[in-house]
Amino acid sequence: MSKIDYHRLGNFRYAIITLVGDDGFPFSVSTDFKIMPDQKIVLQKPAQPSKLDGKRVNVLFNHITGLPEGGYGDRRYMLVWGTTHEDNGTLRFEPETMSEWDEKILPFDQYCAMSAPQGAKYLGRLQASVEA
Repeated sequence: MSKIDYHRLGNFRYAIITLVGDDGFPFSVSTDFKIMPDQKIVLQKPAQPSKLDGKRVNVLFNHITGLPEGGYGDRRYMLVWGTTHEDNGTLRFEPETMSEWDEKILPFDQYCAMSAPQGAKYLGRLQASVEA
């Protein structure tokens, strides 16, 4: 697993928990979270679903800023998969795998090129034609 940057994680304001419910359908709910001094992630337990102990979930921490002229900026996310454990009205979250993106570190066009091989080929051809 990629190492979680807890300092950067602390810059997000809320989390979105997603899991497959007992009915077989995905369920998402936003919640608050805090990072403990020992770098443990503690989620506020949402009212629904009621049974989250031992569940494998993904937790999305994200941020996006709308621009007045349209579009978006300051986009970033951390998507962490792991298991939740109920503990006195909170959920102790044990991370297992993670993916992330921050456009201040990797601009959007480069992120798209890395994420999609077809996009990388297209941008390679485009760059070659611009340099010619």
